Amino acid sequence: MTEWLKIRNYRTFWVLLVLFVLCTIGVNYVFYETKSDSNMRQVSMLIGNPFSFPDIWQTVGYISSFLLFLPGLIVLILVTNEYNFRTHRQNIIDGISRLDFAAAKIFVAVKLAVFATVLTFLIAVFMGLSGNTAFSVDNTVYLLYFFLQALTYTLAGLLFGFLFKRSGIAIALYFIYLFFLKNILGFLANHYLSNTGDYFPVKSADSLIPIPVFHNLTKSMFAQPNVTALIICTLIYLFAFCLIVVKKFTAEDL
Repeated sequence: MTEWLKIRNYRTFWVLLVLFVLCTIGVNYVFYETKSDSNMRQVSMLIGNPFSFPDIWQTVGYISSFLLFLPGLIVLILVTNEYNFRTHRQNIIDGISRLDFAAAKIFVAVKLAVFATVLTFLIAVFMGLSGNTAFSVDNTVYLLYFFLQALTYTLAGLLFGFLFKRSGIAIALYFIYLFFLKNILGFLANHYLSNTGDYFPVKSADSLIPIPVFHNLTKSMFAQPNVTALIICTLIYLFAFCLIVVKKFTAEDL
């Protein structure tokens, strides 16, 4: 309830959330429309239609995952605002325990991940039915993978917010890791450490949903990460993110 009171009139929160919704719908729609192109129809004859059931669960999950940095950014900004405006200290003075404060932020991250997953589900259902294909729950496991990925991004934003506190530094480092460092480290590890780059923080969640188009053709040509190992690594990282946040906030000098 306290968290809702903090964000219900916070314009930046709603702007970023609406931006995430519109961009997710828009990007999926753009790719969906390309299937009507004559070249894409010829490709579909060879690889199938990625926007029909049951493949659409993987397709929409994969496309939507590129925008998950936005829910993570929302969480990061909410955390750094607590430090910028000293409201975290006021909450503790008012009687909220440090553990409850950290848990409330984790709960916000979980709710945003659930929201992103529900949005992806609705987009997939709408587009799949619009293509006149029979509804199927086959491959809905990709919704679970998407939720783990969304939760990874929101908790990563939470972690960066609690670790660096200042919004400018936290946002800069958040983007540097997600868009550059994560991929560079993954590439180097895959090249020098026997394809272990897919098991790095955040990267393990990203690897749960491979690119839909040509995936069946390429998986026999290249070494594929073990899905069970990816899930285990992702869960370990999620637990570690939460543990670091709780330990950091409960031990630090306010």
